Amino acid sequence: MRRRHFLAAALGGAGSLARPAAAARPRDRRSYAEIQGVNAATLDGLLGERGENWRPWQWIVVHHTAAEHASLEGIDRYHRVHFGDPLGAEYHFVINNGRRRALGLIEPARWRYQELAAHLFHPERAPESLALCLIGNFEERPVPASMMDALALLCRRLMGTLEIPIERVTTHRAVDGRLTQCPGRHFDLDDLRARIVGRVDE
Repeated sequence: MRRRHFLAAALGGAGSLARPAAAARPRDRRSYAEIQGVNAATLDGLLGERGENWRPWQWIVVHHTAAEHASLEGIDRYHRVHFGDPLGAEYHFVINNGRRRALGLIEPARWRYQELAAHLFHPERAPESLALCLIGNFEERPVPASMMDALALLCRRLMGTLEIPIERVTTHRAVDGRLTQCPGRHFDLDDLRARIVGRVDE
């Protein structure tokens, strides 16, 4: 679980992941309206029906990277190289913040392998849990509404396909308590649950 601390330090400091590589892809400037369609198509393809070889997922746990300029590619590379994990990123899905990829874009990561992630200090408190990660530091700023909407959509689709009750949609902090502030003091779990069930007033 110390992996999260190493990752945040690397992404948030002067490490190589904090700087775009020379051959980094151009910034994704698609509108959120376009991204909503992309997300819907992605989830239709991944979650249209339950796969025969899927794990018996029971929980959904929300994280943040604690770094604004993170990317799935960077996280995946860091975990492969520094932690020797051949499957790469220890998150099942990430949601982008508009810095590297388009705001609200959902990207599948470890989900495609149907393997557990090392994302909790006490995994026994949320067994068979999916790790969903918001890219950004939400200890320092509020989560954009479009990211919350994308997260709610992802949770809603996972809950429907996997039959996970809303009470088992939670946060890293709620699982591990004082050991972490993830996903940051500005993340509102009640707001997420309201968005999931369609009861939010903006």
